[in-house]
Amino acid sequence: MRTSFGIFAFLLTMLFFFVKACIAQEIFVAMGDFLHIAIPCLSFAVSLFYRDKEGAKQFLYALLMMILTTQGIKFLTKDTPIGVRPYGGSKSFPSGHTASSFQGALFLYKRYGWKWGILSIGLAILTAYSRVYGQYHHWRDVVAGLFIAFVINICFVTSLRKRNQLIFAEKY
Repeated sequence: MRTSFGIFAFLLTMLFFFVKACIAQEIFVAMGDFLHIAIPCLSFAVSLFYRDKEGAKQFLYALLMMILTTQGIKFLTKDTPIGVRPYGGSKSFPSGHTASSFQGALFLYKRYGWKWGILSIGLAILTAYSRVYGQYHHWRDVVAGLFIAFVINICFVTSLRKRNQLIFAEKY
């Protein structure tokens, strides 16, 4: 019962953010705004579903490191030419939306295998493209966000895959 309520609350929260984003912006950009939160939330939910406490800890630590790295670089580059957005604003480099969506997608891929990773990576690519399409970022910003997520996942996430099989965490 608690699991069903948690999934319902998660979906309702995601629906709220999606509708809010759609009202303010065009649908493709709004989808990117939605997915940059939904993909990491899905990653954490999968860890909880498998009762993988170590995976949940690794995810949260990697997410924290990604946020600190991305925001630190944004702070350092905000008043430089590389930090200028296509529409003229600041804090463009790197793309936080791209970093967070790829953080979740690459976590799923590395921790739980390609079956979880393939769809989430595809959605992360759509998120990255939506940032360029909406003229919030240059391609270099998006690639930098992907690179940050990739390096952090290499450093802080371990795989549960062995011979292409998912090893399920013990049920408590």
